[in-house]
Amino acid sequence: MSQMINYFRNSAILNCDCYVADYTNSTGNARGVEISTSPFDDIDYFHLKKKISDQNLPYLAVNLEKYPAFIKGIENCECVFSSLSEAKKTWILMLETKYCEAHNIEDYTIKACSQMEETLCKLEKLNLTSRTQKRVYFAFSIPEHSDKAPFGAFTLSQDYGLKMKEKGIHVLGYNTVLIATASFLQIPLCKI
Repeated sequence: MSQMINYFRNSAILNCDCYVADYTNSTGNARGVEISTSPFDDIDYFHLKKKISDQNLPYLAVNLEKYPAFIKGIENCECVFSSLSEAKKTWILMLETKYCEAHNIEDYTIKACSQMEETLCKLEKLNLTSRTQKRVYFAFSIPEHSDKAPFGAFTLSQDYGLKMKEKGIHVLGYNTVLIATASFLQIPLCKI
């Protein structure tokens, strides 16, 4: 794990909830992806939530827009979060948010998964992570359309979902993902 911390040395190490928003479209590129430890009050967002707030589960929060050398030449996702806890097999989460009209959700789902997979492959190529050492999660978030979650349920075929599982990837189409333990993420069972 120290390789990721060293490579993404200006990224935050968090032990609390975090929130991710992408201002790119709403500001005409004046602002981009932002990670915060407080909810945004002017835009819908993705929420990485600790299931038990006082549990010690630190993680690395990487905004890939801050690392142009890493994303050069790939269709990348926006953020990577990686557990820093001591466990046999910890988690890593790739995140892609899309701000779009409801009728465009289906069009963006496969593209988002492809972006997350390219990011994962680059991390593996640089020996920054490994599917054998990490439990891999892809979170596809559409912050403006929480009522449509899980987003992948109506846009991804069962065959695609099984193919991703065979690759060791769990696809989550939600705007909130819970940090359950050092080894597992999960979706909320009820609206949060």
